[in-house]
Amino acid sequence: MRALPILALALFSGCVFNNVSAEEKLRDSVVGLNEEIRWNRLDLATARVAPEFRGEFRRTHADWHRGFELADHEIIDVQTAGEDRERATSFVTFRWYDMRTMLLAETTVKQEWRRTINGYWLISEAVTDGNSRLLEIPERLRADEPEEGEPTEETSSEEDAASARRAIETSTTVASLD
Repeated sequence: MRALPILALALFSGCVFNNVSAEEKLRDSVVGLNEEIRWNRLDLATARVAPEFRGEFRRTHADWHRGFELADHEIIDVQTAGEDRERATSFVTFRWYDMRTMLLAETTVKQEWRRTINGYWLISEAVTDGNSRLLEIPERLRADEPEEGEPTEETSSEEDAASARRAIETSTTVASLD
């Protein structure tokens, strides 16, 4: 008999916690990502990034806390878009020291977000104002990038798959002619 009230309370509390609004989820994602970046928790920050953007995110943030030291950040604006708030944009200003010169710089970054079941994922970042060096890919990592027009692993495997399909279609056509 005592289990019934406890079960009801557990179910009710689950419903309450699952009713977090889209704005709250977005705020949690934006604040969480930028706090994690600020305190050099890129392992946690990367979990808030869409899988297709994670590689670029890691490359553009590779020198953060090595070549750059973040002094502060400020979330300037956050806006949702779409009928179901499926997209969002945030603007964040970072103040940072270039460790080579020890000069303070400031960069404003536009962050694009996409809504998921559990919240929002970062899908892109771009400098809108200030020093663009903050999001530049370090030279040591640029050597790994393919030149323009050079096939990547993805395009090579797509081309291989298309080539294999053509070979199968050709052999099927030849076999039907026999």
